[in-house]
Order: sequence, then C-alpha cells, then structure tokens
Amino acid sequence: MAGLFVRSFRTLSIAALSMAAVIALAAVPILDNLYEGTNGRALGESARALASLYAARSVPAAGDFAGDFAGGIARDFAREAAAESGIRVTIVRGDGSVAADSAADSTVMENHASRPEIAAALEGRVASASRRSATVGMESFYAAAPVPAPAGSPREVLRISVELPSLAVRLAPALWGLAAALLFVAAAAAAAAAVWSRGISAPLARLAALARGFAGREPDSEADNPFKAPENDRNAPEEIRVLGAALAHMAAELAQRVRAAKEEGLEKGAILDGIAEAVLSLDAELAIRLANPAARELFRLGSDDTGKGLLSFTRSTELQAAVARCLRTGERTESEVALYGERGERWFQITATPLPSLPGGTGSSGGAVLVLNDISRLRRLERVRKDFVANVSHELRTPIQLVKGFAETLLDGALQDPARAGRFVSIIGRNAGRMESLIDDLLSLAALEQDGRTALPTERVEIAPILAAAVEANSPGADEKGMAVSIDCPDGLEAAVNAGLLEQAVSNLVGNAVKYSKKKAPVSVSARAEGSELVLEVRDRGFGITAKDLPRIFERFYRVDKARSRELGGTGLGLAIVRHIALAHGGSVSAESWEGEGSRFTLRLPLQGPGL
Repeated sequence: MAGLFVRSFRTLSIAALSMAAVIALAAVPILDNLYEGTNGRALGESARALASLYAARSVPAAGDFAGDFAGGIARDFAREAAAESGIRVTIVRGDGSVAADSAADSTVMENHASRPEIAAALEGRVASASRRSATVGMESFYAAAPVPAPAGSPREVLRISVELPSLAVRLAPALWGLAAALLFVAAAAAAAAAVWSRGISAPLARLAALARGFAGREPDSEADNPFKAPENDRNAPEEIRVLGAALAHMAAELAQRVRAAKEEGLEKGAILDGIAEAVLSLDAELAIRLANPAARELFRLGSDDTGKGLLSFTRSTELQAAVARCLRTGERTESEVALYGERGERWFQITATPLPSLPGGTGSSGGAVLVLNDISRLRRLERVRKDFVANVSHELRTPIQLVKGFAETLLDGALQDPARAGRFVSIIGRNAGRMESLIDDLLSLAALEQDGRTALPTERVEIAPILAAAVEANSPGADEKGMAVSIDCPDGLEAAVNAGLLEQAVSNLVGNAVKYSKKKAPVSVSARAEGSELVLEVRDRGFGITAKDLPRIFERFYRVDKARSRELGGTGLGLAIVRHIALAHGGSVSAESWEGEGSRFTLRLPLQGPGL
C-alpha cells in the first residue's frame, strides 16, 4: 500500500500546484485589465479637463488669423500644460494632422487619424489606449478627448499620454514574495495531501497485510478471522471501516465454506476408500482423474499413473466402448465384461455414469465415473449351481427310471414269475439304496455348509477308536475283495475334533480306497501329530488318478471314471464331503496319485480344534 500513498500524495500535490498556477495565471490578465481600466479612466478625465481649458481660451475665428499664429497658440498651451502636469500633450486637428506636441516637433509627426483614441475622440467620445509610441519609442498610455468648439468651427482633439510601466514591470519587485507565497501554499497543500493520503492508505495497508496473511494459511474457525480489527479502527474513514466489516464477513464465510469443503472431501474420501468395488473417475478423453484403493490394487496403478488412458491399463476394448457409449449418449450404462490378468479371467459388473460439465467448460462432457463390481465368485457359484442341478437330476433320473421300469414290469405280470420277480425287486432295491445314498450325501453337504457358518462343536477325543470305526464300517466291502486294511495310530493320540464328522471323512476315504482298488490290494490308514496339526493319511494301491483329473476330484459329482463309479454305487459327493469336513475343522485335504500305482489322501486338522 506504499504505492497507494505515493500515488495519492503525488496526485493531490500536483492538483494543488496546478490550481495555484491556474489562479496565478488567471489573476495576471485580470489585474492587467483592471490596471489599464483604472489608468484609462483617470487619464480620460484629465484629457477632458485639459480640452475644456484649451477651448476656454479666447481664440479668434480661423479666418482672421494666419495658421501659424493658431499653431503657436496650440504649441504654447501644450508646453504649458505639459510643464505643469508632467505629461505629454498633443493637439490634433480634425483631419488627423498634429497641431502641437509637447515632446516632439509636430511638423514632422505623421497623421494621427488612424490612432484608435484619436478616431474615437473625433467622433465626440473620450477614449484611451496603450501602445509603444512611434514618436518617443516608449510604452505609453493615451487618453484623448474632443475639444469643445462652437458649431461650425473645425473639430480638434486633445490627447495626453504618460509613460506607464506594464503590470509585470510594476509587479517585478514583488515576484519573489509572490513566489514564496506560492511555495508556501504548495507546501501546505502537500502536507494536507500527505495527511489525507496517509489516512486512507494506512488502514488499507493494514487490510492488505491481513489479507495476504489470511491467504497464506488455511482458516480453521471464525476465531481466526483477521479482519475484525480494521472494522473497529476509529481513526480509519467510514468507508474503510465498512470495507473491513465486509472483508470480515467474507473471511468468516470463506472459513466456513473451506471447513465444510474439507469435511465433505474427507467424508467422500473415506467412502471411496471403504468401497470394495473399484471406482475410477475419468475425463472426457477417458484418462484417469481419480482412482480409489480398490481400483489401484485391481489395475496395479501407482501415484504417477494419473492421466493414463483407460485402454492402456485395462487392455479391454469392451470396457472402453461401454464408457465411450456412456459419454456419447449421456446416459448411465451397465454391462458385464471379462478382464484378464495375473489371476486369470475375472468377470465384472460395470456401471458408467456421466459427470455433468462444469459451467464455462469447453468440453462437451465432464467425464464419467466407472464402478467395477467383481462378480467372478457369483459366476462361479452360478455355474456350480447349474452343474449341481444338472448332476442331481442326472443321478436321480437313472435310478428312478430303473425303479419305475421294473415296477411296471412287475405289475404287467412278472410277479407271477418268481425268478424274474426276485431279480427285478433286487434291482429296484439297489437303485432305491442308490437314491437314498445320494440324498444322504446331499443332506450331509447341506448340513456341513450350514455348520460352516457357525462354530463347529468339538471335544478332545482319542483318534484310534475313530479310525477303527471308519475301517469297520467298510469291512464288508474289503472282506468281499479280500483286502486287508491296516491302521497305524500311536496310543494316546488325541485331538479336539467332531468325532462323528471325522469318522465320516475317514470312512469315505477308506470306502473309495476299497472301491477303486484291485482285489487283495492293501489299504493303510495312519495318524500322527506334526507340530500343531493332526495328520491322517489313507493310502491305497488302486488304479490311481490321472494328473488332469486330480485338481477337480473334490468337486461335487466329479468322477474320474463315471461308468465305473456308478457301477460301484458311487454318488460323486464323497470327496466333496471330506473337503467340507476338513474346512469345518479349520484344516485341509489334499491328494497325491500315481496312475496304476494308487493314491494317498491326507487330512490336516488343528490339534486344538478350529481357530486354535
């Protein structure tokens, strides 16, 4: 604000000096006119008086005397009048010739008819003028008056003149005093300008300093408002106090808006960070403006990737086309797209919503917000559901058709043939048992899935009796094939398990080993403690499982050899049940197999129970 003070001081000083100069310049011609008018009137009256004196003299008629005599009277009067008054006296005839002059030889003087004061006097008026005299060569002031004369007499004019200095010459001695007065006035004006300028600039300077300080920091509350002091500055002009009050109100409102914007930004940032879906904000050119943590993790984006094009990091033309369609139509767009990355194929439900253009923007669109919801698990579950329905339908259809077909055959008369009837009833019973096993396994799976959502009840028990019960349950099948099933379990080995579920899991593994092994092939069941885990293994010398089938054997209804499985009464759910039992205990199950040499299934469960 020092600039404001300097500018206002300079402007006011120049204005004061200019006003003084204008007054001085305007006063000179006014005084000069007044000076000339006053002197003109005084000389005119003197000329009129002398003209009357000159006329009062007894002068014979012009025809009775020679012209030289008349001229001598005029010269004598001019000299006498000049000697008494100290002024120059000139008598001019009616034709403009000079009859007499107290300061020069009239016979050599030029005709004065063109002189303005002479011309006016010849018309009967008293007149004055100032000019440089051609006769004496000095600046002179003239006044002329007509000489009273009887009617018919030649008209004459008496003119007097004095050497009067100009006003500038008369004022010359006083010029220094006038200059000093002007300087004093200028100094007083400058001092007043300085006081007035300082009275304006000082409060504004304080406001400017406070505004710069306010702009350099972030206001947190109304208490931080720096503009309250100027509002109460009694030395400041009313307008400055009003300005301070306005700035104080503006600063308070700005602080409130900044605080609200900060809170809103933090809230929106927390919402975006907490959203599990990937959210991207894109401009009209499909370049990244903003990405939440889920989106950065999904596409492996760094902090320097802002501004990258959508296609450059998604590699999906389908995704880009969906967002471009949203920008083109200005409407919300939804679709499902597949993205491929380190985790293989993943399906996403995408929603693209157009952003409005900002007022005054040059683009046709403000961009779009893209939300990607991972539906890969839902798709897998949907596929599993469809496969489950198809498999259950297929597994039930065959035994139902057999039961229905042989029942109809019996009703059609086969009951009368005991041999045929017995075989048909045996087939019906076997398929009914197959359906019962399938339903029992489905119910077991449903119960395990339901129990997986709650804590599994367990108790600390010995493992050896559980293994013995599982082997005993499969002894009829093993005896029929002449197979020996051995158990290797240390005495006193205990673990916190659900005894019924663990027996079912081991029984399923032993049952598969018996079913899919050759006659008299040995099967071994072992248990041991490894660190904090209980390790159970079932080893057979059966047909083995191919490498391509091994990863899928724990899926529902998956069979390595479908024909052999159905022939042996398998439902395709046994290993899926084993997997769910292991998961319910907080453990795992794995399989190793050597085609033509047999397989080994391993259960690993925590010794202290689930979650311990």
